Amino acid sequence: MKKRTNIFTLLLVAAISLHIVISCTNDLVPGDLDDQVIRPTMIDPWTAIDQTPYLKKSNVYNPVTLTAGHIQTKSTMVMMTDDFASVVWSPNDVFNMYAYSSGYTVRPFTTAEGGASAVFTSEYGEVTGTPQHSIFAPVGGINLGYDGSVFFGLNIPVAQKAVANKVKDDYLFSYARSINQTDNLTFKNIPSLVRFKMSGSVASSVTQVTLTGASPISGEFIIVPDSYGTPAISLSKSFGGSTSTSITLTIDGGGNFSADTYYYFAVIPGVQTGFSMVFSNGVNSTTKISSKTVNFEQGKIADLGEIYLGPDFTDDPSHPDMSPIKYMTASAGASKPVTIAVIPDGFTAVEMSKYELLAKSAINTLFEIEPFKSYKTYFNVYILKVASHESGARITDGTPAQQARDCYFESKWAASSYGDMAANADSVRNFVTRNCQDIVDEWHTINEVPVLMIINDERYGGICHTSSNGFSYGMVPYTYGGGRLTWSYPDYEASGDYPDKLPVPADKKDALGHNGGNWLNTMVHEFGGHCFGRLADEYWGSGGYYTSISGAVEEHGWTVPFGLNVSATPSSPGWQHLLNKITALTLGTPYSERIGTFQGGDTHAWGRWRSEQISCMIDNRYYFSTFQRELIVRRIMTLAGESFDESQFWTKDDPTDPVRDVKSSPVMGGDPVMPRPVPLLPPPVLHTDW
Repeated sequence: MKKRTNIFTLLLVAAISLHIVISCTNDLVPGDLDDQVIRPTMIDPWTAIDQTPYLKKSNVYNPVTLTAGHIQTKSTMVMMTDDFASVVWSPNDVFNMYAYSSGYTVRPFTTAEGGASAVFTSEYGEVTGTPQHSIFAPVGGINLGYDGSVFFGLNIPVAQKAVANKVKDDYLFSYARSINQTDNLTFKNIPSLVRFKMSGSVASSVTQVTLTGASPISGEFIIVPDSYGTPAISLSKSFGGSTSTSITLTIDGGGNFSADTYYYFAVIPGVQTGFSMVFSNGVNSTTKISSKTVNFEQGKIADLGEIYLGPDFTDDPSHPDMSPIKYMTASAGASKPVTIAVIPDGFTAVEMSKYELLAKSAINTLFEIEPFKSYKTYFNVYILKVASHESGARITDGTPAQQARDCYFESKWAASSYGDMAANADSVRNFVTRNCQDIVDEWHTINEVPVLMIINDERYGGICHTSSNGFSYGMVPYTYGGGRLTWSYPDYEASGDYPDKLPVPADKKDALGHNGGNWLNTMVHEFGGHCFGRLADEYWGSGGYYTSISGAVEEHGWTVPFGLNVSATPSSPGWQHLLNKITALTLGTPYSERIGTFQGGDTHAWGRWRSEQISCMIDNRYYFSTFQRELIVRRIMTLAGESFDESQFWTKDDPTDPVRDVKSSPVMGGDPVMPRPVPLLPPPVLHTDW
């Protein structure tokens, strides 16, 4: 099995002084980049250049100099076309060096002349002691960690100012790394940029543009450098600062935007799969929704091009187009498509654009996760629309107050818990039957079309309702406006075959990884796992230790079996065929070593067994276990009217767990304020002939 090495173990090496550099630009990306395009062919933008040390003074109080630049640039922003936009140094650019030994020491560095490759001087000499790492930052532009942890905070503001044909210098942070204090510095920007311009008769009357995403794109985040010095934004950790899914851009100094002029947003990269833009003149507004997925990537400029606004602000958001959207079309050539329907609840007419964005983001996310990713071409996906009279869902208890919201499908749950989460199933069934084209065309019945309901409510929750006849819908609220959430492996697990428990060691939790995310993680668990895959939960809670449990999983005997991923016995479980060939599977990929028989599942710590230690059905990570992936693919093929092909399954299968194997947030000793840990989701509600 592949083992991860803690990032801080790699970074905090006593013999090496690791330098991480953050800078803020002053002369920034112009709108017309043709005369500044750079196409580097000899070195990578992350490679430090000209490693010749400068002549260091023997007295540490004498001036110390550093040279910074990259192929005649201060920093590099990479266009989505792979062109490079250069940014030069300005006179009096200043950054601070932070180094840690027994505590933090700080040295300011200033350049007098600026230019393509600038010389920075510190009148205070070198940092004292043996620094474990160094951070350069614009003055006041960084929040430091503590206890020697190698992380720092970056804040992309929710309210930003626009400057014609360039980015306001407050919003660009750049990063460089050197092996020691004698190296030249090569910079690359941390945020992403979004570039757009407007045309049309009302473009010059716009005073405000708001960019809204389906996940956080602004606010305060922790940035952690990996062992190679590449900065990674840790979206599961913060300093307790707020995050937001939107950014509002106004003209610096006030006034109107200009037509045919480029303007820029600075956004948090790597988390966005869709967006909408609202253009306002202070009285009226019009909304434009992205017609394609645009990824906001670190150090890159997402060029949205020209957005037409005209002849006036006539788009009436209270009367949106309510036609169904066929968002994905099957192309695999199967006997029939596999169909998914998405519906809204608690979205008013003026909020339909928000729902459309969220629905697209949910589908994009689901089909980036195996096995949905590899079988994407088998699916038709319909985004259906219907407006509620009021925003949000009903509150069923008195915390904070019982409220009867006028929402179309009557979504409701308690503010203090969400075990009673439900909607009007007849309304869901009837609406989808009438409006889903694949049901109208008799490719499928409603019992063969899983339904994802996205709810416009900030209370946390999520549940799946499913029936023995196959009808199933999953309810997922747009939790906390898309804010960050955390889930964990249980604190206790069974100590044997009897109802007794032992605490889970911290090193075991660390090895399994710590998952952070947002409402999309809940969606993958509830809809992808329960609603589509018919998987049972694999977690357990404190109440699952001593309650009695039968010797059989009743749902296995349904007409449409449910919960086949758990077993009532450790001998000959449903995944025995995988255990029988575990040696051969491990030769194909070491990740197959994760397959076994582990006690705990179906909300019970004992008396139920699962096939792997961790999966989406425990802590909502974007990872289904091998047997779960097989069960999902078997259902895909059944709905497509095809036979399951085991050899095809192994050819397509990707066993990578993004938490453990690709991009796990590092475990930080003495964590800062963590974002919103949440209790367990309730198990699916199983109905008979419902």
